[in-house]
Amino acid sequence: MLSWSKIRGLLSRPQNSISSASLILAITFGLSAILGFLRSRFLYAHFFQCCVLDLDAYNAAFRLPDLIFKLLVTGALSASFIPVFSSYLHKKPQEAHRLASSVINLLFLVFLVASIIILIFTRPLSELIAKGFNGYQIDLMVNMTRILLVAQIFFLLSNFATGILQVKQNFLIPSLAPIVYNIFIILSIFTLVPAFGIYGPVYGAVVGAFFHLAIQIPLLRRHGFTYLPVADFHHSGVKEIFRLMLPRSLSLGLGEIENTVTLFFASTLAAGSLSLLNLSLQLMYLPSRIFSTTVGQASLPILSKNIAQNELEIFRDTVKKTILRSLFLALPVTALILVNRVAIVRLAFGAKQFPWSATLLTAKTLAYLTPAIVAQAIVQILVRSFYALHDTKTPLKISAFSLFFNVLSSYFFINFTNWGILGLAVSTSIGNLVQCFGLFFVFIRRVNGLGWGSTFSRLFQILFVSVISGFVSWFFLKAFDVFVFDTAHTFQVALVLAVSSVAGLFSYIFLSWIFKIKELSEFSSLFARISSIFTAR
Repeated sequence: MLSWSKIRGLLSRPQNSISSASLILAITFGLSAILGFLRSRFLYAHFFQCCVLDLDAYNAAFRLPDLIFKLLVTGALSASFIPVFSSYLHKKPQEAHRLASSVINLLFLVFLVASIIILIFTRPLSELIAKGFNGYQIDLMVNMTRILLVAQIFFLLSNFATGILQVKQNFLIPSLAPIVYNIFIILSIFTLVPAFGIYGPVYGAVVGAFFHLAIQIPLLRRHGFTYLPVADFHHSGVKEIFRLMLPRSLSLGLGEIENTVTLFFASTLAAGSLSLLNLSLQLMYLPSRIFSTTVGQASLPILSKNIAQNELEIFRDTVKKTILRSLFLALPVTALILVNRVAIVRLAFGAKQFPWSATLLTAKTLAYLTPAIVAQAIVQILVRSFYALHDTKTPLKISAFSLFFNVLSSYFFINFTNWGILGLAVSTSIGNLVQCFGLFFVFIRRVNGLGWGSTFSRLFQILFVSVISGFVSWFFLKAFDVFVFDTAHTFQVALVLAVSSVAGLFSYIFLSWIFKIKELSEFSSLFARISSIFTAR
């Protein structure tokens, strides 16, 4: 049995391998995703049938705050802060905290200026990016956008805390922060919506963002991080971070342009289209977050360390192994999502107030988004591999290339077909696939193309086994749906989904053992080590 002291030790214990860190992130991201689905289910149950215009405005209100956050904070963290801070921590540890404080303070000032500009021009910007909204929706979007800007201030500080802890290879507490954030939004739906309507979950997001930061502060102090009121722009490390940050921010800017274009086109479609597209994207990003973003986050500090210590051969092998491990998890899950998409949408969002037609359209949209899941499993790792090499320009160029294809295809599907949000889903998948193949091609040339034959061979083995397991899952789904359960009821839907998924996963594990796929034994060993921690007396 775990004592309190042992629990505290587990919470603060560093994760020194990509596999252990990825597993921690995957589990906590999975829990956060479940809460995210509950959040969406409760939110759509309250607003989809009675107030779908409010719901569309709520979803659109996150666009501008997310834009400046990703440009300033995400760009600095993933591309520049973590590699440079990691280098200082290993070579000049006494300077590392001064470097971190300077970057936080400088970006905080820039963020405040950007927020003030957004506050002043919220209305014209909202009218520009949500062209199809009526005056009532624009008013809602403007008010909620301004409130959500407050949440981004907490997120700025919180995400730097996450970056510092991840460099120190502590992933557990930072990964609990999104769970806390989702809990507060869910609570706000039940406690604040009766009094404040659609503004309730917006207020909940601000409170959740505060606690997203608060739970990480004790561990930061335990690791000896000391915040300093300095803004040393002349510090060589600060200059390096901002130099690397600019291309990454431009790259993220292209991604945000892509999301904004999607919002622009979706706002011109029937009421509720934007909300349904957001639900499909939420389901699509679940495996992407669990099996690619988590692995990417876990790998960046370790890959940065390889480069800092001039271990290029180890770096190249680590990237190969990380891609295969990510795909070993992402490919079968993608197959299961494709087969069970209707049941998944129905269980995740299919409240009584959510129409059956909306369930079918969301499921169909999800099907067209599944190629993006696999693409993201590779993109998230390769992008961070370039960052570890202190190269932020290559991902920028390839992002621009993929954006061109996404916008062009979105324009075509919206203006020359009647596909609606299905066309936007196809465009998203096209953009992700272009980015994936582009990064792969350049990375192989950059780090020497030798030795990739065996990697591709193992990749196709994983793909083949995933396809077979998908067919097994489909067979059990159809058999139990037709002959065993009455899927008019939610409980029976859950049972059919469980049987189909378990059958597919067991067949995947069995076939992986038959084909001697190496990643199976690696994950088995990892689970055995983790089990020994909890069973040890």
